[in-house]
Amino acid sequence: MDVQSRVVERTCPACNSPANQGKVLPYGSAEWPMRECNSCGFVYLERAPIYERLSEEFAWEKTSQAEKTQREEREPVKQGLSRAFKTFRQKVIKRNKLPELIEKYVPAGKVLDIGCAAGGILGSLPAQYTPFGIEVSRQLAHEAGTLVRPRGGDIVHDNALNGCTQLPSQMFTGVLMSAFLEHEVDPKNLLKQVARVLKPEGVVIIKVPNYGSWNRSIRKERWCGFRLPDHVNYFTPQSLLNMVIEQGLTPVQFGLADRQPTSDNMWLVAKPAL
Repeated sequence: MDVQSRVVERTCPACNSPANQGKVLPYGSAEWPMRECNSCGFVYLERAPIYERLSEEFAWEKTSQAEKTQREEREPVKQGLSRAFKTFRQKVIKRNKLPELIEKYVPAGKVLDIGCAAGGILGSLPAQYTPFGIEVSRQLAHEAGTLVRPRGGDIVHDNALNGCTQLPSQMFTGVLMSAFLEHEVDPKNLLKQVARVLKPEGVVIIKVPNYGSWNRSIRKERWCGFRLPDHVNYFTPQSLLNMVIEQGLTPVQFGLADRQPTSDNMWLVAKPAL
């Protein structure tokens, strides 16, 4: 397979402006160039791996370990401090917002985790939820399936967009996209599909890296949100909000606490627009 058939050449995912009209940013590489759209300001990878490469060559269980090793070698002191702070935050501050948001907003019923990996989040859902997932990695989809099927759920082994199109309309009370939308080559159409599969009372919970964070400005190319070629979309609070609304969703929670400029991540909860 030649190089061109192994990548997707992209226009701006937000407004479809041609990539060659955008500004090349220094955070990408020759193989994976990063652009800032001259029309709308959205930041994205001009070129992305085809979905089949995400299933095997760039599967999460492989790339996450490689990324971790590179960061340890490049900045061992910082990574050690980061691990210590994360442990402190999880045990003392407890800043994982996903369980709290699920409890607050997701009615009992079927819940879909897009990019579910081995099913860790699905396996932790309370009993009132029936867990479903979509996962592009063959190995992780198999592991997740063994976890959720005893609870009446299922896993679709496919990319997110194809997987969603296979699902009935208004099937889910909740859709989870925690650290996923930054990976999706076609985020607008995926959000449109999410709006379709949600029940009228259902919600989608989205977590993505915050390209507008102060840390990204300070750390520049060493910012933790850059992952080539896994992360193909780089959202600011405004660009995330715009895309969600344009694809038929209405935000129900996206306050300052969910998109702090001091945080590398942001959270948004939305429901289908009436």
